[in-house]
Amino acid sequence: MKNQIFETLKPYLGKVISALTLKSTESVIDLTLPLIMADIIDKGVMKQDINYVISRGLFMIVVATLGYISAIICNYYSIQASQGFGKDLREKIFIKIQGFNFNQLNRFTQASLITRVTQDVTQIVMTSYMCMRMVVKGLVTGIGAVIMSFIINPSLSTILLIIVPTTVYLTYFYMKKSIPLYTELQIRLDKLTQIIRENLVGIRVIKALVREGVEKKKFEDRNTSFAEKNIESQNLIDSRSPFIALLLNLGVCAILWFGGQKISLGSIKVGEVVAFVNYMSMILFSLNALSFLFSLLSKTVVSSERINEVLEESTEISEENEVSKDINSNFTIEFKDVYFSYEKTSPWVLENLNFKIKKGEIVSIIGGVGSGKSTLINLIPRFYDVSKGSVLVDGIDVKKYNLKILREKIGLVMQKTFLFSQSIEDNVRWGKPIASQNEIETIVEKSQGSEFINNLPEKYKTKVAKGGMNFSGGQKQRISIARTLIKECEILIFDDSFSALDFITEAKLKKEILSLKRDKTIIIISQRISSIKNSDKIIVLDNGKICGIGTHKELLKYCEIYKEICQSQEICSKEGESYENKK
Repeated sequence: MKNQIFETLKPYLGKVISALTLKSTESVIDLTLPLIMADIIDKGVMKQDINYVISRGLFMIVVATLGYISAIICNYYSIQASQGFGKDLREKIFIKIQGFNFNQLNRFTQASLITRVTQDVTQIVMTSYMCMRMVVKGLVTGIGAVIMSFIINPSLSTILLIIVPTTVYLTYFYMKKSIPLYTELQIRLDKLTQIIRENLVGIRVIKALVREGVEKKKFEDRNTSFAEKNIESQNLIDSRSPFIALLLNLGVCAILWFGGQKISLGSIKVGEVVAFVNYMSMILFSLNALSFLFSLLSKTVVSSERINEVLEESTEISEENEVSKDINSNFTIEFKDVYFSYEKTSPWVLENLNFKIKKGEIVSIIGGVGSGKSTLINLIPRFYDVSKGSVLVDGIDVKKYNLKILREKIGLVMQKTFLFSQSIEDNVRWGKPIASQNEIETIVEKSQGSEFINNLPEKYKTKVAKGGMNFSGGQKQRISIARTLIKECEILIFDDSFSALDFITEAKLKKEILSLKRDKTIIIISQRISSIKNSDKIIVLDNGKICGIGTHKELLKYCEIYKEICQSQEICSKEGESYENKK
């Protein structure tokens, strides 16, 4: 299986190679500076040749300037490559998530997906940037410094044979220990993000039920859990740096000690000892840089696994052998021996569904809570795929459709109303982006929304607050209905979309919908018998099974569950009227 993250990085390999080449050039230049300095000390300072000191000093400045220029250009390419890579990776994950069905979205959870698109991608981008700036510099400088040290004095360089392997082993040890900690840390961050998101979305419910204290305690528990794991992981990583610094500084002391003895014996020059100390400092920098980078890699390994998990998730909704053009028939919807469950091992949510809806029919679906009404209509646009059997639109199995064409045929007003943080007219235009202002106003009037919108100061330009919080439930439903009606699709599905409307508004809206009957197939899910009794056909669901299909009068004769629903609503209505009369 190909690594999706590396595939995303491929377009930027040219800039990456340029950055690495320039950083290598800078590192090689840095390695030459101690040699020039040693030459200045031994041939200029020790012999008191001021002209030699000035000429070699000017040459050293030119060499250092070239290194500076290489570093500046390297930073430009590394920033371009890493940020472009991050942008493409976020976009790739976002597009992948858009293709997930509802099952996959539920499995990953919204909080986890948000963390993966934001923090995990940021972690990988930062590591890629640091790799281009630090890895090559650390490796080239470190290896080069060791080689140059052996060239200057092989016997003094034996100190490095103890220090360098020990430091490399310690870095590996700490990295191996830290990966499980960072995995658990990201899981706890997902849980913390989830509770923050739930509180922001449900803040009104929390305040209405006076549950701030309970939610505060839940947040404190998860926040403390995250902080404790973060402290544990940071303590592990941070305990490494002082130990490595101590080890390397002891190495510098050893070099100065033995170097001083060799100077007194005349087997090494003062400039060479100075150069040797500089190279030791370079090795210290390189190992610290690589050590820091390995701590980043520990986090990045976890983040990359989480991102690959999303990118390599198979698209459960396949479009192979799809119908790529519009099929013009009777606009029928047909369920043939349909079974559905959310998980393979879970019990059936829908079981043995068989029915057919013809063009121009208004069909209603009714049933108790959890009977599978919303799940049933979610199978038509393929938000879920059936476990067994088939769903047909226009006589074609929905699995053979191109998803875009299939969903263009269907207009769905969902049970849970959602509006975008845009103006009212922009929300309506989601159904038809090229809709004119006149079209929007006409369709909103049919949806019974023009009265309340025209009373607003900015009318159709009024901004919708996050989640539509500045509108009532009925107002949001009417805007959502307008958004769907303007789409001009062949199949209209209303999933309990009139529940927040008063009876008069609902009656007017139903009249407008009935005028569309000739051109469209309409499916209505409702809990009100009064809302569906005039439908051409009513489907009664009970625990995922069809227990009756027919008109209102037919179902009253033979469907016990439908009769119970009717009777319960009549009783509730009479009790309500009686209570009002007593008042």
